[in-house]
Amino acid sequence: MRAEPRLTDWEFQVNSRFVGDKFRSSRHATALCVFLCALFLASAPSKAKDSWVEVRSPHFTVISNAGEKEARRTADQFEQFREVFHASFPALRLDLGRPLIIFAVKNEDSLKALLPAYWEVKGHAHPSGIYASGEERDFVALRTNIEGDNPYEVVYHEYSHAILNLNFRELPVWLGEGLAEYFGNSRIRDNEVNIGIPSRHLVETLQQSRLIPIDELLRADPNSPHYNEQNRVSVFYAESWAIVHYLLLDPKAREQQLLINFLKAWEASGDQVKAAQETFGDLKKFSQTMEGYVRNPNLMMGMVKTSVHSDPSSFAGREMPPAELSAYRALFYVHTRRPAEATSAAKEAMSQDPQLSLAYEAQGLNAYTQEQYDTACPVLSRSAELNGADFSAYYFAGACKLRRGITSEEENQQVIANLEKAVALNSLFAPAYANLATVYSLQPDGADNALRLGRKAAELDPGNLEYAIIFADVLLNAGKVADAKVLAGRIQQAAWTAKDKASAAQLLHTIADYEDRRQQAVQRALLLEAQQAKAAENSSTPSTATAAPPVDAPSKAVTPPKDKRQMFMVEGTIADAECHLTSTGRITLTVDHSTMRFVYSNLARVEVVEGLKEDSGLAPACANWRGRRARLFFYQTKDKPYAGEVKTVQFF
Repeated sequence: MRAEPRLTDWEFQVNSRFVGDKFRSSRHATALCVFLCALFLASAPSKAKDSWVEVRSPHFTVISNAGEKEARRTADQFEQFREVFHASFPALRLDLGRPLIIFAVKNEDSLKALLPAYWEVKGHAHPSGIYASGEERDFVALRTNIEGDNPYEVVYHEYSHAILNLNFRELPVWLGEGLAEYFGNSRIRDNEVNIGIPSRHLVETLQQSRLIPIDELLRADPNSPHYNEQNRVSVFYAESWAIVHYLLLDPKAREQQLLINFLKAWEASGDQVKAAQETFGDLKKFSQTMEGYVRNPNLMMGMVKTSVHSDPSSFAGREMPPAELSAYRALFYVHTRRPAEATSAAKEAMSQDPQLSLAYEAQGLNAYTQEQYDTACPVLSRSAELNGADFSAYYFAGACKLRRGITSEEENQQVIANLEKAVALNSLFAPAYANLATVYSLQPDGADNALRLGRKAAELDPGNLEYAIIFADVLLNAGKVADAKVLAGRIQQAAWTAKDKASAAQLLHTIADYEDRRQQAVQRALLLEAQQAKAAENSSTPSTATAAPPVDAPSKAVTPPKDKRQMFMVEGTIADAECHLTSTGRITLTVDHSTMRFVYSNLARVEVVEGLKEDSGLAPACANWRGRRARLFFYQTKDKPYAGEVKTVQFF
């Protein structure tokens, strides 16, 4: 779904100045210095154990073994970089809704301990820093003992994406990457930040390569070869950066407000090429303009005066307790997909402090991310019970039980309580709202809460298509079919990845199935009404009239709608069934001493038969299902807190 850009956000406020084509090179130590250092290290005593500190600025947490001064400097740099977006685009939301934790380590060995994968393969590039996004936290790991004007370009690039995704669902790929490159190439000073710096590799790529035709660049999506193929991706990034650089810094482009006008035209038509033609004119001439622009040896850069007034010395600082350090390392390993290291670090944290909530959260999250819910849920519940539990502990305690499957009404209330607590502690955390919306949508009287919470999740994180899909499901469960169809159409238009396209197609299919089943229910009700009227007409007295069968009885006169999804069957004993004739409900089936949970959208749309279909008798009413042997025919539902969506219940 295309989020409507706030056009005032693009009124870029920046001062410009020229930068020549010379680039500063790092200084190299002399051979004598290397020799003397080697002698000193050879005679030095064994290294003392690292001392770790934690520094908290208004928006970041820095964990460092490079000393408190370096930790404060790192926090201040990130505060200034964040301020660049505030000064440049005043209306943008900047709070990610989750903490950003920065490991600022003193040397390559320390970074290697955090990122072993980059050193395991011979010849693999060794980064100076990385950015790892997570559901409940984002992490940065970087070296502090590295020279250069901008050694953390990759980190700033990904942080820029995090901010852009927070505000827009469907930025064109070239524009999103161009902006991330533009801001990623920043040089942070004491009270100002230079942005849009023409880095050597970008300029060399543009000057040595054939540019991608503008119309092809505009049409590129995440599946485009320009964006994915290794031998072409560098040109795509460089050219996207160049266009953004031109639109934001070229005096004529700024005077004509080309970027704002392009976004207006694109919003009106939904066609990037048409919008570009309306804004830039003839695209061949615009390509020639860009050819000349990128070959200019004196490209501009931007300068933003930062208004961060807090003194780094005022940031809260403390020595990092060993157990907390181990727990954060475990969480970092979870987010960088190193489960073995995460297991070891979490165990170490728990041995150092058996009452540390963060240690249990790390251990539970490690199992949770591997879908080991039976292992994860008790540990995450324990994390939420301990003193010091943060919003994330409560969130995962609830989310884990949802993924595993809720077994009782008591557990259902525990899930709601944990998710509500997570929202209370962090009102900007979209996943908690989304999960709460799912839970409430399955409650007989939860439609209003589900709609409110589902809408909130989608608004908080418009860059995450999953939340829009959840909101569409909530609309459907609430009977707001027209609204769900409109949203589904927008989701389908916005879906670019294979996963998102499949989810959008499934959503549209579910809506069509819902409408078919609703029509089937109407036909069934009319048929039952006719049967009852006929029975009354044939009866000699009203007292001998034939009672109408229950609403959920099958009718051979009704043909089930065709469904292209693969159907599955499971046989067992019905342990519990919620009997909601006009809203969603759950059916719990016991199979070989294990429990499976299913859901239906509307009981009137579930086909219920007794015995074989061809000689079906009168099926029992829902209230009499408990304890009966039955076969459930269902469609699998991926990434949902239940085994499937029930189509038919067959008793035998």
